[in-house]
Amino acid sequence: MQAPDTTSATTAAESASATSRTPRLKVIDMVRGITILLVVVGHAGLTPVVLNDMFRDFRLPLFFIVSGYLFSASKYFDNFTALLRTRIFTLVVPYLSAGFLCYLLWLILRTLEPNHSPGIAWHEPMQAIALGTYSGGLLLNIPIWFLTCLFVTQIIFCLSMRYLSGRPLLLQLAAMLALSLSGYALSTIVFLPWNIDVALVAQLFVFIGYQLKQHQLLSKIRVFNLGTLVWMALFLTAAYLNSYVDMNNREYGNLFLFYTAGIAGSLLAIKMTQLLSRSRFFAATLTYIGQESLAILIFHYGIFILLLNFVERFVFDSYLGWFPTTVIAVTGSLVLSLVVKRVPGMGFVLGRTRKKASPPRSYVERAVS
Repeated sequence: MQAPDTTSATTAAESASATSRTPRLKVIDMVRGITILLVVVGHAGLTPVVLNDMFRDFRLPLFFIVSGYLFSASKYFDNFTALLRTRIFTLVVPYLSAGFLCYLLWLILRTLEPNHSPGIAWHEPMQAIALGTYSGGLLLNIPIWFLTCLFVTQIIFCLSMRYLSGRPLLLQLAAMLALSLSGYALSTIVFLPWNIDVALVAQLFVFIGYQLKQHQLLSKIRVFNLGTLVWMALFLTAAYLNSYVDMNNREYGNLFLFYTAGIAGSLLAIKMTQLLSRSRFFAATLTYIGQESLAILIFHYGIFILLLNFVERFVFDSYLGWFPTTVIAVTGSLVLSLVVKRVPGMGFVLGRTRKKASPPRSYVERAVS
């Protein structure tokens, strides 16, 4: 899968209400909306497969770039404890809640139909939740692996940039590249718990997003110019030449092509989002979906696609199709999010605080900032 905000903390992106967000942050919300939709259609079995594989090349890198853009240096460089506390509540708690909720649903379906997941022992999904990784499919709510990865990614990035901040930009870039390459090297040996190796690979993407904000480059990106053609050529070439990409399973193909496609595809997605932002309908819809990206990430697969797969296999013996599955999974997740928010004491599932004055927060970035 992926993933990604998905996804899916506490910066200007969190402290401003939906109605008072700057145009720049509204675009970021829309980017999250597009990215989480790409994650859902991927899990729904988007066809043709080649199109879904192309989305894999940039949808998680885009989540990480957004994470870096929304990271608050002023808030966390001098207060690492605040970052750790916030991320535990907004990433780890939703991760555990979503994992256990999906596990309980899986146990119910398994009781109703003994042939459902016959090769998985009852305790193995619990072990996968503790490891925080995909674990070869034993993490039943597959997309939530990204939450543990994002948690570790933010910790590593903050600790690194605390000491790199103020240094020459090339030195910072070299350090982030070194961390990313070390993650790739580790992944060829072992898949670390809580996706530590993937979090290292993602550091370059987070750094790029962070620099986009530091140099206010997002407002300078234009939809139609020579740069668009250059980035499109780079993305299509890198995506075509590279092999299958799946960060969840540590499949990167050629590392240079992986980073090229991830960065170029992400910038193209931002450009496309700026174009869509001119339509009130698309702006409102994608912004809302982006602000609910955490709910969609943790519910769409672990609840709705799991139920749909069960019904399709054991009741109707037919596949519904990727588009109806996507609509049901996204709509169901949004409705369930509304329910959870209105049930007293259930806000922790979505990483919400008890402060009623708190503005609505989204996944990748209550998760990511």
